[in-house]
Amino acid sequence: MIKIYSLTIPRSEILNLYMGTVHEITIHSISEWIKSKTEKQFIVIEREFVMESVQYIEINKYNDTFLNQNIREKWDLDFIKEFVVGC
Repeated sequence: MIKIYSLTIPRSEILNLYMGTVHEITIHSISEWIKSKTEKQFIVIEREFVMESVQYIEINKYNDTFLNQNIREKWDLDFIKEFVVGC
């Protein structure tokens, strides 16, 4: 089962991100900031990449050379799709 985390970052840290930018805040800067504030536990990736990855896994999940049994049982692909689409 996938665990959804509820992480909070103080507003002052968001202000520091804002004040540390010269012109604008980019997706890359937000991504790097989140990664640094969560000790690399969380990253930002494009939704389309996640959906394409899930589709690829669904197509190949019964191929024994692709994923081992433990991974196939552990991943709830329907939950991942619902979560990503609902974001």
